Amino acid sequence: MIYRRLPKAFTIDRSPSARPSIAKGHRDMRSKLTELVLDELSSTLPTVDDGQFDALVDALTVPDRRILVMGVGRVLISLKAWVKRMRHLDMDINYVGDETELPVGPGDLVLVASASGESKLPVAIAKIAKGLGVTLAYIGCSPGSSVDRLADLRLVLPGRTKLPGSHNYPSLQPMSTLFEQELFLLGDVVALEVMERRSWTEDSIIDRHANLE
Repeated sequence: MIYRRLPKAFTIDRSPSARPSIAKGHRDMRSKLTELVLDELSSTLPTVDDGQFDALVDALTVPDRRILVMGVGRVLISLKAWVKRMRHLDMDINYVGDETELPVGPGDLVLVASASGESKLPVAIAKIAKGLGVTLAYIGCSPGSSVDRLADLRLVLPGRTKLPGSHNYPSLQPMSTLFEQELFLLGDVVALEVMERRSWTEDSIIDRHANLE
């Protein structure tokens, strides 16, 4: 359990003499675990390479470009949030595997997100995408991985993967949790950058928000 891996500052005294304060102790633990997650994010996302970030935003904002994003598991959940927000920004974007997915070709962009860059499906999709002549972007924690070697551009996020000993940041969260969180938030940072470049406000995008709610 993560409790056992936390520094002493995160532990709760569970001795009999401390029992009257156990409820408060649980609240304190939740607060400290929340701080742990936020501390990891605040010490990683701001370190993203500016050149890689700008290149990714450039690739996403090429006029008349179709964009497909690809990931599996919780990574795909994060990427679906990208799709939702980027559509508000008037991008032609979808995720690989959606029933309404359209074809891509030269001039289009496929973005593959994978912490390890070695999961079978992301690697397979990356190879197919390269064969179609698209621009391939990789977001992950693993420079030199199979997907990264295929990519035309990449954005490396600090984190670790589910693979033993495979990490560039010693996160206390399990497996690739930190990467999945970073990826979700990165989409919102990218959206703000796009809005800044276009001098857009919320009023500029609100008409593209769903209205059957």
